[in-house]
Amino acid sequence: MKKLSILLLVASAVAVLFSSCNKEYAEPTIAWTPYTLSSYVTIGDETTYNTTLEITANAEAGISTIEVYKYIYTGEDYTTVAVDGPTGYTDLTAFTWTLTTQNVETDFAGGVTSIVYEVAVTDASEVPQTTTKDYTFMVDEAYTVTMIIEDEDGTLITDATVTFDGSELTASPYEYEYVMPGTYTYTVEATGFESVNVTDFVMPSSDTTFTVTMLASLSAWSDTTLLALQGQQTWATYEGEAVTIYESAEIGVGFTYTDAGIGRITTTTGCEGWVVVADVSGFTTYSQIVDAYTNGTPVTQIDLNVDQRAYEEVYFVAKIGTEYKLVRYVLGHRSATTGNILGFTHKTKA
Repeated sequence: MKKLSILLLVASAVAVLFSSCNKEYAEPTIAWTPYTLSSYVTIGDETTYNTTLEITANAEAGISTIEVYKYIYTGEDYTTVAVDGPTGYTDLTAFTWTLTTQNVETDFAGGVTSIVYEVAVTDASEVPQTTTKDYTFMVDEAYTVTMIIEDEDGTLITDATVTFDGSELTASPYEYEYVMPGTYTYTVEATGFESVNVTDFVMPSSDTTFTVTMLASLSAWSDTTLLALQGQQTWATYEGEAVTIYESAEIGVGFTYTDAGIGRITTTTGCEGWVVVADVSGFTTYSQIVDAYTNGTPVTQIDLNVDQRAYEEVYFVAKIGTEYKLVRYVLGHRSATTGNILGFTHKTKA
């Protein structure tokens, strides 16, 4: 629903950092309460024209100046109005004061499109550093954008971190009010999923709801699973450690045969098959290994080179029940005294 409103947008702080020849100080910071992305102001209701903010400035090198400016925009043109800033902060490393904006209805007449309050904090380092933060009241039509975050199965993700136009939400609902038509950036991050970064989202002249589908990340490579040749698991060792299994249901692999430097692996019970993958360098999401299996030709037997001099890695995707795993052959060992050993690591859904 359209709202003819005055929009308070809290812009992200922009810091200008100059390095000191003697000591590098952290750049000043500006924080305030209450923090909101927007404030809806109804024309005709004077109590909604302004906001009061408790602002805290921090400067490791000590505060040199705090200045407040008011810019009145008509399109791209603007005029500057002096605003009294606080006093009593010189050389302090932290200072808190209250800023109450001073807008009246006539301020927005005559084609005024926005009013910006800028707070600038400069520190006392040898090469001064300045941080600014803006508060913008805008006169225009504004809308609401709602983002629904879900995984590939359509399950809602309610604990993602969404940043839209610099404003962060860490839990659902992911709703941003009073958004102007235009082009925006947003990011979505959630544990176990690949981040989503969009730089060209176009906000239409209407309330908008859309869904962001998160792709599950792949885990890191697991520890190595060692398999002895079937029949040797009662006595085989590798680097002094006993290797007591010849098959692993976790990766769907059994070491069942060897001959002339070849180690033959076969699928275990519950493993549908494997699809050999030549290049996994671009694999970062679980859906990629699912697609590799779905689009490939599954096999149930592979002969691996276990001659240490001719060893080469082999990658394959195993389907075990409804789960998919990217398996890597990492080790082949032959010995008449310690047995025939194969080693594998794997990745799955993070």
